[in-house]
Amino acid sequence: KSNWLGADENAYTPEAMAGAMAEHRYDFQYQLYSLALHRYLRHRLPDYQYEQHFGGVFYCFLRGMSPDKPGQGVFHCRPDVALIEGMDKLFSSASEGATC
Repeated sequence: KSNWLGADENAYTPEAMAGAMAEHRYDFQYQLYSLALHRYLRHRLPDYQYEQHFGGVFYCFLRGMSPDKPGQGVFHCRPDVALIEGMDKLFSSASEGATC
């Protein structure tokens, strides 16, 4: 992400990045991507387990990254398995009634 959160890398705290993620609805974006990957891995990996095989999502806020501070400007989240399974069930139910 190239979002501007402040004048230097100190403006890219975990709280500030989480706020930007929610404000721009990137949280919804990564939840949908997580569901898509969850479904893909379930079909591709024998004995797939979300907790073991899905490490989460990473968003790099480029303006907040610094070569001398590893992890600075990096947002990470692993959506709760219950959320992803609930979305999977919801979207599976919705597609069963679709006529197109």
